[in-house]
Amino acid sequence: MTDKSQRRFFALLAMTLLGGCALLMPFQARQVDALQSRKPKFIFIFLADGAGITHLEITRMYNQLVYNEGLNITDRIFTEGSLGLMTTHSADRLVSDSAASATALANGCKAKNGWVGICADGSIPKSVLEIAKRRGMKIGLVTSAAVYDASPAAFSIHIHSRRLADEIVEAYLDYQPDLLMGGGRNRFLPKDRKEGRRKDYKDMIALFRNKGYAYVSTRQELMEVEGPKVLGLFSLADMGFEIDRDEGSEPSVFDMTQAAIRILQEGKGMGFVLFIENENIDTSAHLSDVAALIHEVREFDRAVGLAYEFYKKHPQETLILVTSDHETGGLALTGAARQIKFIGPVGRVLPSRESLKRIHSIRISIRRAARLLGRRPSSEDIDSLMAEHFKGFVLTAELREVLLKKKRLGPTFYSKATAAALGAMVAHNTQAYWIGRGHTNQPVFVGALGVGAERFRGYQDNTDFARHLFALLGEKRQQAEGSEQ
Repeated sequence: MTDKSQRRFFALLAMTLLGGCALLMPFQARQVDALQSRKPKFIFIFLADGAGITHLEITRMYNQLVYNEGLNITDRIFTEGSLGLMTTHSADRLVSDSAASATALANGCKAKNGWVGICADGSIPKSVLEIAKRRGMKIGLVTSAAVYDASPAAFSIHIHSRRLADEIVEAYLDYQPDLLMGGGRNRFLPKDRKEGRRKDYKDMIALFRNKGYAYVSTRQELMEVEGPKVLGLFSLADMGFEIDRDEGSEPSVFDMTQAAIRILQEGKGMGFVLFIENENIDTSAHLSDVAALIHEVREFDRAVGLAYEFYKKHPQETLILVTSDHETGGLALTGAARQIKFIGPVGRVLPSRESLKRIHSIRISIRRAARLLGRRPSSEDIDSLMAEHFKGFVLTAELREVLLKKKRLGPTFYSKATAAALGAMVAHNTQAYWIGRGHTNQPVFVGALGVGAERFRGYQDNTDFARHLFALLGEKRQQAEGSEQ
């Protein structure tokens, strides 16, 4: 082949390759556009209130040791989908409360602590669930807290204080989610009723019934109820800890999620958005109760498993999101001195499988243990509690003194001295330690599986969570109102 022929050959080859790339590029672009334009028909938003990555990891290791199984969250959602981290600070504090953090997740803007669905600049955007409802999707709210608590409220209504429980309940009546389940019956009952805690004489349960809601208050009723609209109130205030739960009367987070999926998918229609929160992860962490916390995370994970099974049947239409609003307690397994007070060389003990086995031996929450002790326990009361519910655990003289005299353990353990002392006792015996009783500024996990999951990957602000959902719901919003990094 002559030099001239070679030049012609390579020129023709180059033109062919360029032509092929030109043809391929629009195809690839169309693929990307098609992927980004897909919108989920079924959205699950799981909120593990107060959970940090160590809460999940301790539970995962516990599950492996005790039950020879893992977690749906870590082994399925995180592993098969996308995994990211989110900041948690609020507009006015480096450490957020649940109202401000849930407002960021649901409305895409930074809020002040205590504000529900209202941005720090005073603007009131449409929340993720409001947008979904406007598009004809069914809406479900499930929580183990009182339904008027900050997190479920921030996803659906707007009010300047999370403390305005009566007003939040009335706002739900105006908003009319298809399904509302949790605790908090006391704020639905008028003030002249024995269990009523409202400031007025409104019977909110009757008003919901007038709007077409079926009302249930027990686990059995929940299993049998039919839609299209359901109000479930299973306790006067927050629902009980899983470790203490009366399975015959009160449903679990798993039970409520199972019923919610059944009710919301009736007739399919335009799909649904289902918000599921386990508030008791946060509550148990506030009480430094690692045993109760593990039971809560396990039950929450079982509920996530239900969504995963739903996803397997509808993989092209479903998005599962698992996240937290903030971390509570600063929990971690760590080495510690064998004695609180010592002289000379320090003897050190490290966490082991025995630590998890000791946690497994606890069959009562610290809150219930504190109630059994009462306000003025004697040494005999304490010995009886230890012998019955904390077998093999050692209570130091210092912590016994705290229980007897209600002493504070320190500046970060600022309330409920009895619970704090019992939590410290469990920590000393298991090496599952806490840095305090409050929220922390730790970033939180966000796991996503299904349609649009890739958007949640990476290190982002918690306002981005809502922004991604806005886009997936077709809401054209360049920048979420009031957001600030």
